[in-house]
Amino acid sequence: MTGEKIGCRYRENVKILPSMCDGKSRLSIPAAFDLFQNMATLHADNFDIGPEGMNRRNYFWIISKTAMHFYRMPVMMDDVIAKTWIQPADRAKCERDFALFSGDDPLLVCRSIWAVMSHDTGRLVPMAGLYPDHLEFSEPAPEIEFSKIKKDFTGAEAIGEYTIRSIDMDLGGHMNNVNYIRAMLGCFSTAEIEDMDIHDIEVQYISQSYEGETLTFMSRRTESRAYEIGAIKKDGKAAFLAKIS
Repeated sequence: MTGEKIGCRYRENVKILPSMCDGKSRLSIPAAFDLFQNMATLHADNFDIGPEGMNRRNYFWIISKTAMHFYRMPVMMDDVIAKTWIQPADRAKCERDFALFSGDDPLLVCRSIWAVMSHDTGRLVPMAGLYPDHLEFSEPAPEIEFSKIKKDFTGAEAIGEYTIRSIDMDLGGHMNNVNYIRAMLGCFSTAEIEDMDIHDIEVQYISQSYEGETLTFMSRRTESRAYEIGAIKKDGKAAFLAKIS
């Protein structure tokens, strides 16, 4: 990947490699989220708030919610353009957006809300001073609304269980964000996912999950026939919520 840094925006030329693809040779949904997080890291590193800069402060980034819309998925060996950009931060959180293009044609677009947590206290850290003062925020946010997904899945259908393993862990010592999505989609067969014809996926991270814990994935249908899915811990509380349509 070759990058171009432009203030609040960052751009990469990306080739869709086999490791990024699903069984139909298309960019997989988890790989799209991985690509977005990689782009976020590369951009943040330009402002010394990537892995090295945050480790020095004993901080780490967390995502609270992400909503992604797919126009169409690129296929193996396609050359695409990935772009990410940030919005002005408030005291406790910030927004980062993302898009993938084939030439001028949009492939997917994404909104996300982030925060910063302290390794020492396990609490959120104010955003003040993390972004450089010289940044100019000129890129609008995508027109994607976040949903209100109810955390109570009483009476919903159990579609699978997943026990968190060592390979699921991230720098913060808990389950990696994208691995929730992998585990959730793994509750469905290939044929079921094809039938869903997914164009929108929204994920919300409620609480941290750790190695050895078992999550039960519960599913219900909305009036619009979208799937709402919760990853439920043994105490009955949701760790992760999703909406798929």
